[in-house]
Amino acid sequence: MLTGVSLFAGVGGFDLAMTRKGIKVVATVEIDKKCNEVLANRFPDAKQFTDVQQITGKDLIDAGFTPARGIITGGFPCQDLSVAGKRAGLAGARSGLFWEIRRLVEETQTEWFILENVPGLLSSNGGKDFGIVLGEMANLGYSLGWRVLDAQYFGVPQRRRRVFIVGSRTGGAGSIGKVLFERQGVRRDTTQSKQEGQDSTSSPTGSTREASWWNGGQVADSLTRTSDDQRMPDKNRFQAIIETNNVVQQES
Repeated sequence: MLTGVSLFAGVGGFDLAMTRKGIKVVATVEIDKKCNEVLANRFPDAKQFTDVQQITGKDLIDAGFTPARGIITGGFPCQDLSVAGKRAGLAGARSGLFWEIRRLVEETQTEWFILENVPGLLSSNGGKDFGIVLGEMANLGYSLGWRVLDAQYFGVPQRRRRVFIVGSRTGGAGSIGKVLFERQGVRRDTTQSKQEGQDSTSSPTGSTREASWWNGGQVADSLTRTSDDQRMPDKNRFQAIIETNNVVQQES
């Protein structure tokens, strides 16, 4: 059985998804007391931790996490990345908690991780913060993929776009692609008007180019300035998979 750990668990969105897929959630990490009350009610078998800065990989393993068949999820704080904030980026006290995710992934050597954040992550610090996230996780030995998904295409009557980053220690582009680009069961909520060019469920085609590393400048190059002066991903370039020294560029 796969085991899961939910960092920055909130009220258990990732936890619920894992449970529905037969993954045993063995630990949650959430500092908000009210959220922890919800988690205790919905996931009573999971061990609760409160401060991500105080726990170790050993704590998670002792709670029942099996790294070789494990998934760590984390929707780390977005306040310093959002275009609505001051945009301190990964240097900010809240969004900088990404470094705790990196630490725990390294300490556990988990097979899989899934990160989530606002699209502002793509443009923070001119794209360099996104490059840092990718580079740090790749340096730990993970193949990576990312995609911007919109909740309106998954049964929710709301346009809510989020960046999802998937990493696998032993799986390659094929495994990650199945996670990010699987269409089965995806549907758009018909109460929400469709935004042209925003169909996140379209099937990708791929081409490969060589790259020995990935930096913020390359990420920034894939961004397009919109009319409200917000840098957002070009729809033909924001989906990609990094596998060892290859970048597999996914285009809509």
